[in-house]
Amino acid sequence: MNALRTCFLELGTDHHIGRRQPLLRAGEVAQRLYLIEQGCARLYVIDAEGRETSTQFFFEGHVVSSLESLLTGRPSVQHLATIEPCHLRVVEAAEVMRRAKTDAALQSELQALTQRRLIHYVNLYTSAIADSPTQRYVNLKAEHQQQLERIPLHILAAYLGVSAVHLSRIRRKLKDKPPPIAI
Repeated sequence: MNALRTCFLELGTDHHIGRRQPLLRAGEVAQRLYLIEQGCARLYVIDAEGRETSTQFFFEGHVVSSLESLLTGRPSVQHLATIEPCHLRVVEAAEVMRRAKTDAALQSELQALTQRRLIHYVNLYTSAIADSPTQRYVNLKAEHQQQLERIPLHILAAYLGVSAVHLSRIRRKLKDKPPPIAI
């Protein structure tokens, strides 16, 4: 991600944003890319009953935006907001796209970023169909233990498709379960 990081350093500006602050609202067209230098953010949707469900979490070193909005020029269906106070490097997407026209390395990195996001969503969708909430939590914990501790319980529960009470039960059950014996 050297070419993209260079774009952020050369074209971007520093921003300090408080916790639970919007970076993009559903219905707006994404105009910026954000590099999280410190903090945590999430993409989420709000259903017809007003319930929020996160689709992805982002931490230090991640580049985030509503990529589908940014790439299509259509309004985003997702919200992007901070979870924690964030130190961000912000760059105008139009500047990055202009530079990408003549920079093959940057084009490649943007394509890889889009592919990683696509793979994440395919895995999220497949897991929602095939795995129990407990298995989804165990998998998430195995991959992202330290980051999980930074996500509020009610947000994590919605991401897993369960209530906060149900997630508390899952966590308690896993905590009380003796670890497997190594052979």
